[in-house]
Amino acid sequence: MKHILTKPILICFVFFISLTNCYFNPFVFDLLNPEKTKDNSSVLGMIAGLTNQTGTVRISGQLKREGAALSNVQISLQNVSPSLKSLTNSTTTNIYGRFLLDSPTGIVSLQFSDNGTIVNFQLNVSKTSVTLVSIDKTNYQVQSFEVYELGVEPPVYLELITSMPYDGLYIDEFNFNNTIAGGSMFMFSENLEVPAEGAKFGWAADNFIVSPAVYLLNVNVTPYYVQLILDNSTIQPLTTYTVTLNPGIKSETGKFLKPTTFQFKVGTLKAL
Repeated sequence: MKHILTKPILICFVFFISLTNCYFNPFVFDLLNPEKTKDNSSVLGMIAGLTNQTGTVRISGQLKREGAALSNVQISLQNVSPSLKSLTNSTTTNIYGRFLLDSPTGIVSLQFSDNGTIVNFQLNVSKTSVTLVSIDKTNYQVQSFEVYELGVEPPVYLELITSMPYDGLYIDEFNFNNTIAGGSMFMFSENLEVPAEGAKFGWAADNFIVSPAVYLLNVNVTPYYVQLILDNSTIQPLTTYTVTLNPGIKSETGKFLKPTTFQFKVGTLKAL
């Protein structure tokens, strides 16, 4: 019997900020109704301090080349404002390609070198999200972003350290056999919590979502590696596919995978 991955999901993180009875907050009331004899210079200093703090956040992301994590790579902020020189301007990726960096909000330019190849990219950083704006080398990926308050240490996730397909991959008749003809492959940073033999298809259908759907023929799971054998005849040419990995993928130690979504494109294909 053929099994089909037919559960695309929409992942959405919503952050709510609620301000109530703002006028009656003593700090706000003093600003709106200052005493004539009161020196407000200290209050203005507090405002300036708060403004500077809200202009910087701590961001995390993962750096990859052709779907494989890049470890021990230094990433540097470019063109940092003189008012933010107190920030640490660079950081180095860990063994899973993940970096942690204090960053100003807004459009941020960064640069790294991979064995002599200089790569420039830009991020759009807000207090609640980070998105990739541009990157000047298409075989590199920066993804799996998080944003935190300054000084906050992020949780430790199970990491996807290499995959086939990967974000931005273009597949056609010339590279099909060398990419996904033998199935999709996902390798993780730790030993997985492996589902029972009879539950592997359901586990894969819930946690490896492909849209448009393709038929799944078999699932192979080792401690740190998942292979999905696909019915290649159901892979459509001239189609953009979206792959979503869900947090039901867990490690033996209880770490879960941060929900991860990427796209790859299929061009012209020979008859399969």
